[in-house]
Amino acid sequence: MQRCLRRACGRAASRPFAAPSRWAWAAFLATFGLGHAADGREIPGPTSADEARREAISAIPLARIAPESRGEVEGILRDPSLYRRLPTSVVECRPAMLTYLVENPEVLVEIWRQLGISKVRMQRIDATHFHVSDGAGASGVLTVAEQQCDADAQNRLTLLVDGQYEGPPFQRPLRAKCVLLLRSGSLVESNGRPFVAARLDAFVKFDRTSLELVARLTQPLLGTTADRNFTDTMKFVSNFSLTAEHRPEAIDRLAEELETVDPPRRAELVRVAFECAEQGRRWHETRQATALDPVGLQAERR
Repeated sequence: MQRCLRRACGRAASRPFAAPSRWAWAAFLATFGLGHAADGREIPGPTSADEARREAISAIPLARIAPESRGEVEGILRDPSLYRRLPTSVVECRPAMLTYLVENPEVLVEIWRQLGISKVRMQRIDATHFHVSDGAGASGVLTVAEQQCDADAQNRLTLLVDGQYEGPPFQRPLRAKCVLLLRSGSLVESNGRPFVAARLDAFVKFDRTSLELVARLTQPLLGTTADRNFTDTMKFVSNFSLTAEHRPEAIDRLAEELETVDPPRRAELVRVAFECAEQGRRWHETRQATALDPVGLQAERR
């Protein structure tokens, strides 16, 4: 079954990427409070600028964070060892699928394990806490400090990560706490296809001054690796959404094998997959009807 899903995702990945139109790019930028790009098509890249850092901090609703986590979050935001805004990622994707995976990250991680993409493990402890390990020395606890999500992917999550790494090239364990701010938005293009945009801001606080120096020396490598991982994750989410749209039965079979995921979340994944398929079916019907209607086709081209 895994091979079947890989082939399905491969076919989805080979589908030509239809970039949003000029107005769509502008709408995405406006969604993230960036105004309009000079050519209307520019996607914001990575940055560690103070302006971006201040904007990200102002976007975190500290009053909504539980008191037991608020102090740690404020301390990290006040004096991070490293700050980086990863490049905004724009992909074709059903908003409901993105929101489901954002709210249930352990499902995405287990899907990767089933497909042989990653060895990372994520175990849900309770509604807002997860234990994460990569099998190569990194482990930690992820806390959902605050979130606001909806089916249209107008999402915001503030995550607190308390982790450590033991292994080369460090002789002692490397410990750090992170605040991650994930935001997303969605729109429907003029041809009816859905797109989502996602942005991740990362604040990292190391517990030893000596290791802060090491981190600063390796920041370019850490930054580019994080950028690539985030971009690759969003591409996978896009391909997974397209697979659900064209082959929901493959997602249904995969869900049965996600043994570490509780039954209600597996059932919800299947429901979202078939919802994507139904939306895709309606989109194709509309396209066919438009193709037979010269007036409608001319209006769409405008």
